[in-house]
Amino acid sequence: MKKSKRIIGIILSMLFLLLLYYTSHLINNNFDGALGYMMKSVQRILFFITELIIFVKLYKKDSIRSILNVNSFKEAIPACSAMLLYVMFDVITYTVIGAKTWLNTTMPIVATCLIFMQLATGLWEELTFRAFVCEGYYQGSSATFKRRLLYAGISMMIFGMAHAVECGSLEQAVYRFITTGVWGFAFASVYLYTHNILVAAIIHFFTNIFLNISIFISDWNDSPLFMILDNYVQWVMLAAILIVAVVFLYKKPVRE
Repeated sequence: MKKSKRIIGIILSMLFLLLLYYTSHLINNNFDGALGYMMKSVQRILFFITELIIFVKLYKKDSIRSILNVNSFKEAIPACSAMLLYVMFDVITYTVIGAKTWLNTTMPIVATCLIFMQLATGLWEELTFRAFVCEGYYQGSSATFKRRLLYAGISMMIFGMAHAVECGSLEQAVYRFITTGVWGFAFASVYLYTHNILVAAIIHFFTNIFLNISIFISDWNDSPLFMILDNYVQWVMLAAILIVAVVFLYKKPVRE
């Protein structure tokens, strides 16, 4: 039974992803603006609640409270240090140096996009791509670095592909696969280090707020400094995220 639970979470993760994509198309075809963002937020929360109930039953957790708590939050901060540093880099690069003209939008659109939708997305993505994918690690008898690395790698692949399929060109898809894959690997590292999905979701929500500000930029200031930061330094920052993630995968988890 434990052997099947190591795999079934990964299968369910991909199934939930397909269901979300199907319902997302229905929302996109019928709603836009602030209402569209709100509907997507409700969609992700409903998926989150349904999946959470399945997760509790499948892995025989004591209760939802045993999953949704802030245990090991302080221990998770060092594991997220490179991601938090990247957020600072992103804000400086894209909203301070790179932004030339901002979209003429409304506060309800900004609020629903950056607050409600990112909160719902952080909760749903961490449960789907980290908890379901990586919980199989805890079903095995050997708590080793290699096994943690394997599950983090699987999370990276699925998370990267989930974002790459949205792209309109191969070049865009490869870029999205690599960048989002690195973040998926890092969040998997946080989950495997703390065994706490809410902690990973809170940090995911916080980073998503700032990383998505740039969608409201309509024109870019293509200065030499911006081009260097965007084309080269960005990859250095992503490499730092990857390195820190590997370090905390290697460290003994604070919660098994």
